[in-house]
Amino acid sequence: MGDKQLEGAIWVGAKVLTAEIDIDRVLGSALLPNGIELDATGKATVFVADYPQTTFGSIYREAAVILHCTDSKGSLRHCPWMVVDDDTALILGRELLGFPKKMADISLVEEGGRVKGTVSRKGADLIDLEGVVGESILAPKPLFAHRMVNLFGSIIGGMKLLELASTTELIHEARSVDLKVVMGSSDKDQLGIEACSIETKGQLLLMDFGGPNGAVPELTSEVDETWSAGRFFSRAL
Repeated sequence: MGDKQLEGAIWVGAKVLTAEIDIDRVLGSALLPNGIELDATGKATVFVADYPQTTFGSIYREAAVILHCTDSKGSLRHCPWMVVDDDTALILGRELLGFPKKMADISLVEEGGRVKGTVSRKGADLIDLEGVVGESILAPKPLFAHRMVNLFGSIIGGMKLLELASTTELIHEARSVDLKVVMGSSDKDQLGIEACSIETKGQLLLMDFGGPNGAVPELTSEVDETWSAGRFFSRAL
């Protein structure tokens, strides 16, 4: 990584293996609260990340499925599923930002021109991203620099939508990856994606992100109680 660092970054020197894949619109839509719809692309971003330095002191790994969506304001991202291997990151992500984090076994290894990211939880293999690292990408796709709308609340207090402004990010290095993506599923982990094995182009990023953008997370509309009880809390455990 070069000498330049994103001023005020919360995550520094993050390595992220990511790909955009097609999703099943029925499965994906079932994970969305009222007011949010899948956008016309029918895509989700899948990533496995390693965070070697954070301002809150945790060194950990993370993986997620991020759905590409829209609402009355326009384009957004929604996270229906995210896992980490550090309890501090889990608490902060769930309690402050509405990411539905759970604990899992996560690995991201780059060696000999190849990279492999895996996620398993409660005996189920959920994500396997593996491929050959290629050339540099001059104009990489932004990863976290999107408006995000998550769910926030509790069984007792009810749920609301929580809107997060686009995250500041600085990508130091981006390389293409010829990826094989294998997605699994289980009763406890509904990713909104059918179990599949596909080949696609991905990105391997070295980046800082989470710098100040001046915007405070905003609680917006109420979420239907029936949906919360039947669709959200059952998959939040």
